[in-house]
Amino acid sequence: MKKILFVFNPMAGRGRIKSRLFDIVDTFVRCGYKVLVFPTQKKGDAASIIANEQEHYDLLVCAGGDGTLNEAVSGMMQSGNRVPIGLIPVGSMNDVGHSFKISRNIMNAVRDVITGRPYSMDIGKMNDQYFIYVAAFGAFTDISYTTSQKNKNVIGNLAYYLEGIKKLSDLKPKLVKIEYEDKVIEEEFLIGLVTNSLYIGGFKNLNYDKTSLCDGLFELLLVKMPKNILELEMIISSLINYKINENLMYYIQTPSVIISSEKMDWTIDGEFGGVHERVEITNYRKAIRIISNSLHERQDNGKQERVGCCGSNEIGDSTKS
Repeated sequence: MKKILFVFNPMAGRGRIKSRLFDIVDTFVRCGYKVLVFPTQKKGDAASIIANEQEHYDLLVCAGGDGTLNEAVSGMMQSGNRVPIGLIPVGSMNDVGHSFKISRNIMNAVRDVITGRPYSMDIGKMNDQYFIYVAAFGAFTDISYTTSQKNKNVIGNLAYYLEGIKKLSDLKPKLVKIEYEDKVIEEEFLIGLVTNSLYIGGFKNLNYDKTSLCDGLFELLLVKMPKNILELEMIISSLINYKINENLMYYIQTPSVIISSEKMDWTIDGEFGGVHERVEITNYRKAIRIISNSLHERQDNGKQERVGCCGSNEIGDSTKS
């Protein structure tokens, strides 16, 4: 009998996973799986459970938001066990689930875990911390973890927007040095995002049509500090309309980057990522496999590709090595 390790965050979203636990486990059992169930009790539990689980399992199922998935993948990378990951997205944003077109309906997502196919995905490592889809600094990047869980549960995504409006009057530039390949940029930035995702904070990636989740490259977006209200309005307009303003933004694709500054806060996958003066960020190509049942074909440089690389058993190493 195949085995599932099922780790879920009972507090994610509005806690709606709790009412479907019997149905979820029953579905897995009826499909021929033995299910080992772990509800997380505190921050860090998912990573610890997965890193230390000694019993062999064939499939990891993670129910929660992007932060819970981050912990799950961090635990998996520590354990060395690279089984496919089934995702039940029940958090507030679920950017990874959105990128892989995984249903927000719990039981539909469960059925997709059973019937879907594994798609390889790159992940990143910032110094000694793994991240799934985004490492960020600057304005607004802390909203996901400074917004109270109560507000998230009561008003959902609107809580993020309201928190962002409150922070508009507190914009502060960051003098940052960016080193990638043989290039160096040193400038004041409002925000910086190192991403591998089609969606960030619920919004579509600015270069959505050219983004692949398994090409070994990050999408690096750097937004310059606006000199006046007009430039700020132009930046906001570009973000709303999914257009890159080359006068006010840098958009770079690279497998690795070094970012240096005075001490500043970082966000990793929507959670606090620590205070750092220097970070080295490296892409681990095709390091994990996410199960999906509805990925669509995409055009990329004249070739038909999936958003993720379907069915690959290649477990990637750092593209830096």
